Amino acid sequence: MASGSQKRIIQITGFKKQEKAALLKCLLKLNCVFIESKKYRNCTHLVAKKLCKSEKVLAACAAGKWVLTKEYIINSAESGRWLDETTYEWGYEIERDTHYSPQMQFAPKRWREELTNSSAPGAFHRWKVVLLVKRGDKRMACIRRVLKAGKATICSSENAEHNITHVLISGKISPLQNKKCHSEARHYPLQYIGHYLFQNEIQSPKDTQMNHFMAAQETDQGMSKMQLAKMKNVIIKHMYFTATIKHRLMQTDHLNSCNPEVRSTDWSRGTWSILQGLVEEDLLHDVVTELAAGQICSAPPVQLLHPLLEHVLSGNTDAVFFDKLCHVFYLVLHCNPPWKSPSMLKYYLDLLQCPVCKKGTWSLIEMLVRSCLYCETACHTVTVSGTEDELRIVHKTLLKFFFDLMKGEVEFLTKSLVEGTNSQHQQVLPETVLLKTFLLESGTTVLFTKHINILADWVILSHRELNGKNDAFRNEVAGLLNAILGTVLDYWIISGLLMDRNVFHQIPDLAHYLAISCDDFSVCQLKMFLYAIPSDWLQLFVAEAIFKQMCLQRNIAVSTEPLSLQKIVCSYSPALREIGMCETKMHKAKKKKIGQQPCPESQRTLQMLNGDKQSQVKVLPDLPDLIFNKLRAKTEVQSAHTKDNCILAEEVHKRNIKGETALHKACRNNKVERLIQLLSLPGIDINVKDYAGWTPLHEACNHGSTVCVREILQRCPEVDLLSQVDGVTPLHDALSNGHVEIGKLLLQHGGPVLLEQRNSHEKLPLDYVESVTVKEELFNLVYPGESIEDFYESREQDFCNQKKELCLISFTKMLMNFCSVYNLSTPLTVTLRALACSDVLPEMVCDSSKMKNAFSGDWLVDTYFKELETFEKLPQFHQEISENMLFFPSEQAKALLAVLETMVEACQCLNLSSA
Repeated sequence: MASGSQKRIIQITGFKKQEKAALLKCLLKLNCVFIESKKYRNCTHLVAKKLCKSEKVLAACAAGKWVLTKEYIINSAESGRWLDETTYEWGYEIERDTHYSPQMQFAPKRWREELTNSSAPGAFHRWKVVLLVKRGDKRMACIRRVLKAGKATICSSENAEHNITHVLISGKISPLQNKKCHSEARHYPLQYIGHYLFQNEIQSPKDTQMNHFMAAQETDQGMSKMQLAKMKNVIIKHMYFTATIKHRLMQTDHLNSCNPEVRSTDWSRGTWSILQGLVEEDLLHDVVTELAAGQICSAPPVQLLHPLLEHVLSGNTDAVFFDKLCHVFYLVLHCNPPWKSPSMLKYYLDLLQCPVCKKGTWSLIEMLVRSCLYCETACHTVTVSGTEDELRIVHKTLLKFFFDLMKGEVEFLTKSLVEGTNSQHQQVLPETVLLKTFLLESGTTVLFTKHINILADWVILSHRELNGKNDAFRNEVAGLLNAILGTVLDYWIISGLLMDRNVFHQIPDLAHYLAISCDDFSVCQLKMFLYAIPSDWLQLFVAEAIFKQMCLQRNIAVSTEPLSLQKIVCSYSPALREIGMCETKMHKAKKKKIGQQPCPESQRTLQMLNGDKQSQVKVLPDLPDLIFNKLRAKTEVQSAHTKDNCILAEEVHKRNIKGETALHKACRNNKVERLIQLLSLPGIDINVKDYAGWTPLHEACNHGSTVCVREILQRCPEVDLLSQVDGVTPLHDALSNGHVEIGKLLLQHGGPVLLEQRNSHEKLPLDYVESVTVKEELFNLVYPGESIEDFYESREQDFCNQKKELCLISFTKMLMNFCSVYNLSTPLTVTLRALACSDVLPEMVCDSSKMKNAFSGDWLVDTYFKELETFEKLPQFHQEISENMLFFPSEQAKALLAVLETMVEACQCLNLSSA
């Protein structure tokens, strides 16, 4: 035993790489001797990452040494001296929510105290041991070191004495193989050393002999493993209960809807050759008509379908032709899906790529998405011009086919998961088109790949582009991208279950990236984005990421543990209350006072030159109406009579390195004549954005091009006045740069909604106007006769309520989705009965408490029963969560409380069913 004055001799166990290096760095700051060895040495202190039956832990317990947690080293290093060991010893506190039994947790402390008080040299000091282990057994040296640490006397089996107390043997050696060992000596398996140290020794003289002990142990372990495997399979079926029942009741695939009754056709090799000849004769319409008319029992050759796909991607957007081609694709998918065989998987990977470039499925998806989002052309030259909008619809439809294919792959894997025994787990991720497209090479264990990163960016961009617009095309594209990302995540989780790996720990990185990427979203946009996520798993983790971000912004500490129901109700629920209190305090402190506001740099410079008390209208004069009218008349005459200023379409759409078009340049440089000429061209897009997201109107407002702004507002009714980058609208741009006249034009044209927009710094446009007079003048343009103080009070109250609502929605989604993905509200017995497999565990089928106590050792089973235990305690948290709603608007709080009450009722029914 170590005394306080004795120099500490330290060994560590269970730590890897960076964690180990950090501990060694701490030890360098302390006075000690560190022994670097995989074997146990005569140390005074063993620092263990976890309790286990390893050589070092067993030997330290047997020798009565200090067995401590890593915090002992870390805190001692921070203090600059060795601290008292008592509170850092394993067994000082008995944890309830752990896999270790209380006896095992208490073992190091119990043996240290017992040997100290009794002055016994070691835990085995009364033992005389014979080791009957097969020659060459690698465990022999390790066992000898543990026994010697506990001061056991090890005797030779050939010269065994009459008073041998223990005979330790391996399972392959019979006690009868050594006749010199007396029958009165009890025989034990090697595992008995661990049982003896970590649990109380059995003192009864009727202890079972080796043959009975080993037989019973092997039988129990065999039964335990079988039952654990069955229980895990039941839990998987229970988690995917809806899919399980669906697959038992419905034998048709979701793609059947795409397959109407058609005549069955026996496609021979000769038929394919004939059709290939028609393709070579450029009779593509005849080929696609023939394919669409028959039931395709075998997949058409890729060489036959690629010319048809190339015809469409080249801009030939004949609706009838494309509809038939889509029908053919869905027929092939229904009859010969990629999960049918490895050869069919290769078939789809060959088919789903650009017929011209042939760079793979990812390249094709990237082209389709960029066309839909950025209106970019295909990866090769489009031969037919003037069909951009029709071609984008074609690209969106092909993207929808990709999604249906990948969704089918995930549904097939789910079906395999819930209907199979899952007895032999896969070693790598299941090979699918989805895997090859987004997760790169087979066998990768990384979720957040480069392609997933790009997909996440597309999802965010598509939702940013919506921004309150009622654009059906953009809405559908955003929904498709969101659904694809959710499907990828569902595949990731199901594949983890198929491989028997816990892959949940990688999901928060993706969710955090999505939440951070939404920094410039308004509160309403963020709420709609969260609602739009179709995957329960993805929505769950994104809701947590948003909630954690809100806590971080308000310096509210929350648990860093992985997401669990316990964390939601015990850590996030109190944080919910703190957010509500914080928002209420901020709202009271933020009641706006009309007067001196923070002055933008541009206005501050002008005030230094012109005097503080000058009106901004005078300081920043804009072009008078008279001059404007003269200039307008002049430019109209010039544009009407001058032919030299004709601009080619290629020049109009050409972009510079920043992505700026001719419109951007004209507005930035206040080239009014050039702008009018550009706006007169057919197909010109006034809302075109550069690579940073700025529109021509932004440029005009930012640079004070008043006449350009006026021309845009008068000539382009489709101009988007709410277009924003980081929340900066054209009105923000104008007022933050002191262009008051432009601000007036925008307000007269766009109305009060422009004043209500906030940028990413939560500032309203009027916050950038310093002069009270100018501010009131702008305000009265859209709110005549109303009080600006009331406006600010109303906006702040609305904004405060929006943030509270987002907080509540995030918390509610976490609570609902977590219970949903684990199906906690449905008793496990329901799944057993529905699957007619109640004979799996007949004695426990109606008692969830028995099942919780009986099954452990598997990560999924342990996780499920841990979450179920918390769910059954929800009634205890009902009152606390209800009280946390006091700082939230009643309408919003009622929704959460209704959800909670439904869960509590389900929990009470669950408790009754298990009682």
